[in-house]
Amino acid sequence: MARKNYTTDDVHRLVSKRFRRFYAVLVAVIFIPLLLVIFKLADIQVVNAEYYQQKASQTRNQSLTVFRRGRILDRNGHIMAQDVTLYDVYAHPRYYYDTGAGELAKAMAPILNQPEAQLVAKLQQPYDTIRLASNLDKKTAKLLRDKHLPGIDIPRKMVRRYPQGTLAAHILGYVNDDAKIATGIEQAAVNQLKSAPPVQGLERSPDGSLIHVDKVDTALVTDIPQADDVQLSIDSRVQFIAERALESGLERTKAQGGMALVMDPTNGEILAFAVKPDFNPNQFRKASATDLKNWAITDVYPPGSTFKILTVASGLETGVINRQSILHDSGRMVIQNQAIENYDYKSHGAPGNIDLIYLLQHSSNIGSLLISLRMDPIEHYELLKKMGFGSRTQIEIPGESAGILHHGSKWDESTHASIGFGYGIAATPLQMASAVASIANGGVWVTPHVMKNNANVKRHRVITDQTARTVTELLSTSIGKTHSVVNVPGLNVAGKTGTSRKPVSGGYGNDLYTSFVGYFPANDPRVLVMVVVDSPRIGNAWGSTVAGPIFKEIATNIAGYLGVGSTATQPADGSAKPAAASVAAPMPESLSELVPKPAAKPRNGA
Repeated sequence: MARKNYTTDDVHRLVSKRFRRFYAVLVAVIFIPLLLVIFKLADIQVVNAEYYQQKASQTRNQSLTVFRRGRILDRNGHIMAQDVTLYDVYAHPRYYYDTGAGELAKAMAPILNQPEAQLVAKLQQPYDTIRLASNLDKKTAKLLRDKHLPGIDIPRKMVRRYPQGTLAAHILGYVNDDAKIATGIEQAAVNQLKSAPPVQGLERSPDGSLIHVDKVDTALVTDIPQADDVQLSIDSRVQFIAERALESGLERTKAQGGMALVMDPTNGEILAFAVKPDFNPNQFRKASATDLKNWAITDVYPPGSTFKILTVASGLETGVINRQSILHDSGRMVIQNQAIENYDYKSHGAPGNIDLIYLLQHSSNIGSLLISLRMDPIEHYELLKKMGFGSRTQIEIPGESAGILHHGSKWDESTHASIGFGYGIAATPLQMASAVASIANGGVWVTPHVMKNNANVKRHRVITDQTARTVTELLSTSIGKTHSVVNVPGLNVAGKTGTSRKPVSGGYGNDLYTSFVGYFPANDPRVLVMVVVDSPRIGNAWGSTVAGPIFKEIATNIAGYLGVGSTATQPADGSAKPAAASVAAPMPESLSELVPKPAAKPRNGA
C-alpha cells in the first residue's frame, strides 16, 4: 500500500483540529462545574434561601436549646425537684491569639479560683473549643462577662437538682443533663414538666464545637420561662418516717432490700413509697442497676400469708363461708402428690376445728386452702381480677409489672389450693397493697397514684361493704389477741403478717420475703401501711419479727401527724382531721428533726 505524504499545510490543519478539540474539552471540564456551582449558589441564596437557612440553623443550634423544667412538689408544696441555672466557660483560641493566653489567664484566675499556670495550660491546648470551668453561679458568670475577654463564651445551662437527696428517689426518678433520658415522675410527667417554650443558647457547629458569638451574652439577663409544676400526693414528712423505719429494719435484719408504702385507702393517694436499695438522683450515674430499679413495682413475689386476707374475703363474698364458719384443720394435707402443712405443724400438730379468727391469728395454711377449694375456680379468678391481680394498677410510675395470675380454667386442684395461702400467684407489693386497700375502703378498689389531681383514677366495687366490714373485724380481733408487736397505743389496727419463700428455678429457695399489711383505725380506716422485706438474714425471720416492727414504727410516728386514732389532735369544733395533712408546714433544715428516734421494739409472734 502506498504511504501518504503529508504537506506542511496538512500537518498544520491536523494539529489545529486536535487543538480545538482539546481546547473544547478543557473549557467543558473547567466551566461546566463552575456553572453548576453558580446555579447551586443561586438556588441556596435566592431561590430556596429560606429553606437552607432553616436547615443550617437546625444543624448549628438544635443541641443547645435550653428548657426550664417545672418543679416537682410534695403535697404540701415542698420542693422535691427543680431546675437551677448554671454556667460553663469556654475558650476559642483563634479569637485571643493576639491577646495571648497569659493575659487571659491573669484576668480569669481570681474569678474562677484557678491557678494562672493551670489556666494558661488549658488555654494553649490545640483545640477549637476549650472548656475552662463548669457549673458557675450567676454572680461568678457575670463577673467574668464584665471583663469582656476575647474568645470567651459563658453559656448557661439548666441542671436538675433534688434538694432532699435520696428522699423518694424511686418516685421522682431522675433526668440526665440534656433531658433526653428520664425515669419515674420525671418521665411520666414530661409533657407537663416541659410545657414552657425553650430558649436558644449558643450555637454548635456540626463537629460539636461551640461557635463563638462576639456580643453581649443575653443568657445572663434573659429569664427562661418555667414549665408547669407537678404536685405529688407524697408527704415528705411521712416519706422520711417510712424511709428511716425501713432502713433501720433492714440494717437490723441484714436484709437485701425492702419497701414500705403508706396509702390513703379511701382515695388511692400514696403518702409515702419507700424502696431500698435506693440512690441519690443528684448523682444517679454513681448508682448501680440494682439501686436504680424500683423493684416494688417491677418485680413480683408470692404474697404468702398476707393473701389469706383476700381468701377469707373471697370466701365470704361467694358464700362458701360465713362469719361463724368452722373449718377442720388437720395441720397437713397431700393434694396431687404435693404435701401442704401449717408452718407450726411439726411443733403443734393438728389444731382440729378452727374459726376464722383462729385461721388469721395462727395463719393456717390448711384452713385457707379449704376455703379456696370450696369456691368455683372461675368465680374465684374473677374476684381476684377485680382486686387488681394479673393487671397493672396504672400507677403513674413507668415500668410496672402486671404480675402473674393464670385463668381459673387452667387451675388444677393443687394450684387452686396454693392460691388460698398466697402461692400459685405472683404480684407486685403495690398490687397487694391496693387489693387490701379495697377491703379497708368498704370493698371499693381505687387506682393507687402518686400525683395529686390525677384525672385517671378509677374506682370499682370488688366486694360488698358488709363483707369488707366482716374481714376488717376479723383482722382487728386477731391482731388484738396475739400480735402485740404491731399494736400501736391509741390505734385499732387491722392487719396480717406474711412470710413466703423466694422463687428459684424449678421451685422455691431458702430465702424469704417477710411482710405485714395493716390499716387503721379499724372502725374507720384512713391509713394503710404495707411493709415487705427481701431476704432478711436473722435466724427467726417471720413477718411478725421482721416486717411487723417496721410497720409499728411507721404507724406510731405518723398517726398523730395525720390526725388518726386517739393520738390525733382534734380541731376545736370536733371535726375529724383529714388522713393526709393538707396544711403546709415549714421543712426543717434536717429531715432527721421531724420526729424523735423511736425506742427499740419487742420482737415476738409468728
